[in-house]
Amino acid sequence: MTQLIIGLARTENEAIIMLNKVKEEGIKDKYLGAVAKEQLNLELVSEKTGLPKPLKGAGTDGAFGALKGILAGLGKRMDQTMSIGNAVRRLAGNEIGSETDDLVLTLTEAGISEEDARYYEDWLLKDHILVIVECSEEEAARVRPILLF
Repeated sequence: MTQLIIGLARTENEAIIMLNKVKEEGIKDKYLGAVAKEQLNLELVSEKTGLPKPLKGAGTDGAFGALKGILAGLGKRMDQTMSIGNAVRRLAGNEIGSETDDLVLTLTEAGISEEDARYYEDWLLKDHILVIVECSEEEAARVRPILLF
């Protein structure tokens, strides 16, 4: 059964170390990813790990785009996520902050508890990074200690 293992990195360098160590354990790039607020340097993480360039997401489509426009007009710009890696493509462009449940809903749809999803959102709001690995139960036993250092 596939699992999502999430590591909490305080800096780009911590994320780079985590991702490279997970790769040393034989996890392929397509099962790796990182998520951060827009302004963090995921370009550096991408460059140093060989993962794809950061994605910011559409962010202006449909009803969510209209809501973002209204909030921007009221001076309430919400932060957005950006991501690197195929494992977390859906997390690019998610809104984070008190005005939205965008990221929380996406994470809960992926099987993360709402409590954990809110914790991860708070982590991102503190300008930190989520390192995410999609793996089997057997691989999770090797990956978990790396992401929880």
